Amino acid sequence: MIISFSPIQVVMGSLRDIDDKQWLFEQILDPESKIGNEFVHRVADALVQEWFWMPRWTVQEIWWKAMGNWSDLEGELSMRGVDLMSMPPAQATNTVKAVLRKWASGNKEAAEELQRDLATEPPRIALNPRRAEIAPEAVEAEGFDFMAALELANQHQR
Repeated sequence: MIISFSPIQVVMGSLRDIDDKQWLFEQILDPESKIGNEFVHRVADALVQEWFWMPRWTVQEIWWKAMGNWSDLEGELSMRGVDLMSMPPAQATNTVKAVLRKWASGNKEAAEELQRDLATEPPRIALNPRRAEIAPEAVEAEGFDFMAALELANQHQR
């Protein structure tokens, strides 16, 4: 689900309740819904960041490279008594990343290429005009008064 190009598999796969999945699927398909592709990408990115502590595109790149070298990867780890499939996903991802780095470490160009591949953001992120708005100054300027919102919510409950 993580290596899918579509964020829908990540988001749908994170839901346990079938009714929630059905509702979300209908919202995604509804052209009048505010839940669109950009929103689903942001949710998928946030989920993967929380689960793996690295960006979704980095996790995807690690696993695409792992799948492309599966027999060598599994062979090397099996010789060391490591069962990648029995590990929690984040730990397995870190293990694969470490092996990929080890393989590339003997060649400076290969190591640089691997680092570039793991760090390169997809165009939807790199070309996003809202990125400039995420600067600390912009966040502070937009400042949302959570305490005022909480007080307002409390007034409505009374």
